[in-house]
Amino acid sequence: MTELLRSEPDITLEDDLIEALERFIAHRDEPPRGRMTHNDALNVILRDWLIGQGYLDLPPDQGTITTALEAAKVPD
Repeated sequence: MTELLRSEPDITLEDDLIEALERFIAHRDEPPRGRMTHNDALNVILRDWLIGQGYLDLPPDQGTITTALEAAKVPD
């Protein structure tokens, strides 16, 4: 289960970022899960960036290699 924020931040995105976010969502639109929400997409993108920059640890090793893309997936 995804943990929810204690309070939602008020974020304003520039037009080019919104367009890129829409392309990201469209690219990841995978049946049967359906279309990713903006909130889910932002969580995936932010988690991936934070892991890549070393601010967030990778999930525990389960004996297999976890790609950054898999590590950044939002749980169902």
